[in-house]
Amino acid sequence: MGPSSHFRNGPIGKLNHFFTVTLIEWIGHSYRKVCEGRTTETCDRLCVYFMEKKNPVLVIVYLTLLTGSILLFYITAWPNIPGHYLSDVHKYLVPIVIFFTYASFFIACKSDPGKVTRENVIKACKMFEYDFLIFEPKECKTCLFLKPARSKHCSLCEMCVAKSDHHCSWINNCVGLKNYRYFLLFLYATIQICFYGAYLIYHIFLDIAKKMNLAEAWITSIQTGRKVKISTYQAALFLIHHERVLGALGIFALLVGLVILIFFCYQLSLVYNGTTANEAFKWEEIEEIIMTGDLWVFEREIEEESRRRKKKNKEVSIVKGRTTAIYWIQPARHRKNKSSEGESEANGENSKQLGRQVKSMSEVRNIYDKGLWGNFKETVFPPSL
Repeated sequence: MGPSSHFRNGPIGKLNHFFTVTLIEWIGHSYRKVCEGRTTETCDRLCVYFMEKKNPVLVIVYLTLLTGSILLFYITAWPNIPGHYLSDVHKYLVPIVIFFTYASFFIACKSDPGKVTRENVIKACKMFEYDFLIFEPKECKTCLFLKPARSKHCSLCEMCVAKSDHHCSWINNCVGLKNYRYFLLFLYATIQICFYGAYLIYHIFLDIAKKMNLAEAWITSIQTGRKVKISTYQAALFLIHHERVLGALGIFALLVGLVILIFFCYQLSLVYNGTTANEAFKWEEIEEIIMTGDLWVFEREIEEESRRRKKKNKEVSIVKGRTTAIYWIQPARHRKNKSSEGESEANGENSKQLGRQVKSMSEVRNIYDKGLWGNFKETVFPPSL
C-alpha cells in the first residue's frame, strides 16, 4: 500500500519508503565505509541480485516455513488426532490439504502468466482495446513491439505480460492473464492450510484442557491471596505455556492466515471491479489528476450525424452525435484560452471537439469492467493468447 497515492504522503507511505529505500541506502552506505575492495563489490552484486533480478529466495523461504510448520505439526499435534473433539476423518483430510497446498504453489510458480511475443502480439492487441486514459498505443522500449492494452513489461522476468497484475516474488513469477486463477488458488490453499491447522490445534488444546479438568481448576489470586476459579484467559495462557511449540504454531498459523486473507480479499475486489493491481495504481493517479482539475475529456463529434439531428430540431444549439471519447491530461496553463463552456475547435472541416473538465471519478468509465459474471469468467477461463 506504500506506493499508493492514498498512502504515499501519510505514515504508511513514509514507512514503506523508509524500509524499501532509506534503510537499504543507509545500510549500503555504512557497509561501504567499513568494508572496501572486493568485499564491497561482492555485496553490491548480491544486492543487485536480490533486489533487481528474478531469484528464488522467497520461494525457498515459503517452502521452508511451510515444510517446517508441517513437520512441527506432525511431531506435536498428530499424536492427538483423533481425540475427543476431532474425529478420524482428519487423518485423511490433513494429507489432502497438505498435498493441495504444495500442488497449487508449484502450479502458480511454473504457469505461464501470458507472455507477449512477436508471434502473438497482434492477437494480444485485439484482446483489449485502448481506453486512451490509462492505456494508449505505445511501443515497449525493451521488446520493441506495440504494447497491448492492460499489459506491462516486467524487468525481472524480462518480458511483456498480458493483463499484468504484478510480479510476485513468493512464486518467483509474474501474475497475469493466464495464471491469475492459479495465483488465487495458491492464496486460497495457503489460507486454508493456515486456518485448518489453527482449527485443529485449538481443538487439541480443548482436548488437553478436558483431560486436565481445567474447567474445574482453582488458582490463588495474587491480589487477594484467595482461591478463585480459573478464567478462560488464564486457562489459555496455561495451556500455551504447557505446550509451547504447539501454541506458537497455532498462533503463527492464525496470524499468517489472517494476513493472506486480507490480501486475498483485496485481489477478489480487483476481480469484482474488473481491474488489476497494476491498473489500480493507475486509477489512483487518475483520481489525483481529477482532484487537481487537470483531466479533460474531448469528444470528437461526427459532423454528418450532427447535421441530421439539427434538421429534426433546429432549436438545439449543441448536438451530440456518435462520439469517440479521448481522455488526456491537460495542465491548467494550456486551458486559459478555453471558453466558459469548455469547447474548442479541432483542426479539420468535418469535425469538432467538445471539451469538458472531468470533476469526479463517476464520470470516468472503466471499459474493462464486464460486470461480476464477466469479470469472473475472464479470470477463471481467460481467452487464449
